[in-house]
Amino acid sequence: MTRGLRDSQWHVLRRCLAIVRRAQRGPCSWRDLADAVLAEEGPEAYGLAEGEALRRRVEKDLARVRERLLVEVLYDRRAEGYVVGDSPTALLDLPDEDLTTIAWLAETFGPGSPQHREVTALLNRLRLYLAPERRAELERRHTALVLDLGRRDEDAFGPGVWDTLTRALVERRRVEFTYLSPEHADRAPRRHVVDPWERYFDAGRGHYYLRGWCHYTCGPRGRREHGRYFDYRVGRISEVVLLPHKLPPAPPPAPRYAVEYELSPRVARLGISRQRGIDILEIQRRPDDSALVRGETDNPFWAVQALLAYGGECRVLGGPEVLARIRSVVRSMAELYGEEGEDPRE
Repeated sequence: MTRGLRDSQWHVLRRCLAIVRRAQRGPCSWRDLADAVLAEEGPEAYGLAEGEALRRRVEKDLARVRERLLVEVLYDRRAEGYVVGDSPTALLDLPDEDLTTIAWLAETFGPGSPQHREVTALLNRLRLYLAPERRAELERRHTALVLDLGRRDEDAFGPGVWDTLTRALVERRRVEFTYLSPEHADRAPRRHVVDPWERYFDAGRGHYYLRGWCHYTCGPRGRREHGRYFDYRVGRISEVVLLPHKLPPAPPPAPRYAVEYELSPRVARLGISRQRGIDILEIQRRPDDSALVRGETDNPFWAVQALLAYGGECRVLGGPEVLARIRSVVRSMAELYGEEGEDPRE
């Protein structure tokens, strides 16, 4: 009696594994999946089927991948292709030393660092393929690393906030929480519904932040749709609730905003520094040693905070969102301090 899988079943298994590997590489069509199988298993992998017959055979293998291997290879409309989702079967495991290295990379290449988006995308893919218990270990090592570096957040976290956010990151779950933002003049907290993607420590400000995709908020004026990223200060989060919604395989792409500014000769003649949240695309140096800088950002708030550090040595020219925000800040400062030579307290 022959034990184990029949030879034909091994062929099916190899086809399924080829499909999983191709989907891991990035969004792909059914035709891309078929080509990957044929490239690895030869032109007879699907019995020389073509057209609609070939598509049906690929779809049967996709069903086997989901039902037998328990790997979620699904069509993502936003990505316009098949991708690997959050699956019951872990596709990757790593030694503890590698988890420590991933935690170090996440801390080193935080927001504002070079290649942050690219490194974060890679780390998110690695997390997706790990089993939940290994994601939990990775998150524990990340937190321990921050504390070992002597960095402390002086904010007092509400009951269960840190642990619930940790669970949301590990289980890739949507959350709802109350957030108190200083930007609201009414000083009323809002309820935020958010897909949490990253928790990081900002050494310059001394606080933990949660970067998440905000779907909508509910406040005194009702529900407001957002559909963009926010960087939430964890110390201002309370009443966190885990929601049943699972996060998509990859974070939504962040909108990009143009940034254009000029630097005085005093700060530009010795080189142009990289500023947090701004990807510099072009630098035009002028005969007087001043410089015109063009770039882009996915967070106008952080871009404005960075450019304000130049004081009177920098003039923001655009784009519209960044220019409007910095004008508002400067106008508020002018009202606070009054005209030159005038004591605002009088």
